[in-house]
Amino acid sequence: MNPGFDRYLMLRGERAFHVGNVCDTCEFFFERLDGASDKVSPEGVAARLRGGVHDLDDEVVQAVMPVLPVGRYHAMLFDVTPESVQPGSSADYFGHEQVELWGIDPALGKPHDPRTDYYRASSLLLGGGRQFFEFLVPLVPSARLDEETVAGYRERLRKDERPTALAISVLDVKQPADWEGDPAVTEHWCLAHYLLDGHHKALAAAREHQPLRLLSFLSHDEGVSRGVDAVLDALGRSVE
Repeated sequence: MNPGFDRYLMLRGERAFHVGNVCDTCEFFFERLDGASDKVSPEGVAARLRGGVHDLDDEVVQAVMPVLPVGRYHAMLFDVTPESVQPGSSADYFGHEQVELWGIDPALGKPHDPRTDYYRASSLLLGGGRQFFEFLVPLVPSARLDEETVAGYRERLRKDERPTALAISVLDVKQPADWEGDPAVTEHWCLAHYLLDGHHKALAAAREHQPLRLLSFLSHDEGVSRGVDAVLDALGRSVE
């Protein structure tokens, strides 16, 4: 990540994603940029990710840290079932839930385009007008993935194996300054996992409707958020 009003996920010195801004009344968004060209596989842990990580131990955490942007993180290991989403489809957050609360920016005249397919996961009401949304965001679009590799992971998932994906995560809490009427939801809690490794695994899990194991490093310094622990407790997840 890098400081400023707008935030960017930086990989190998290049901007890989525009990951919103620090404004808490602006919409949540992500947008794929030209720097998102390939996965990031930390040396010494790629084989363990392919085999499946079963415990969140110091060895795997320390092996991943060198590939992450400088900062403080909470490490999490959990299972999540991804749903594949194409921009503009009926499942697209930006074309539906976001528009319902913020409306469409008159300067654009259309919903936000993330410039990539992506995955949705958990969505739940937190009470008090708050709703939680979870996203898996790939560096590599699904059209560029190798189908034979995806098929191999689908077979492994059918055998109840849990190969593990790797992500850096950011939680944003967003609420418009005003809204029309009396909507049931007025605040969006958006947790985005930016996939560094595990793109074939994520697509395989989506196609099989099976859980994907995710090793996630939640940024402590980035994000427009509060009450992270409350969200994770609601999801039944813990952090290290």
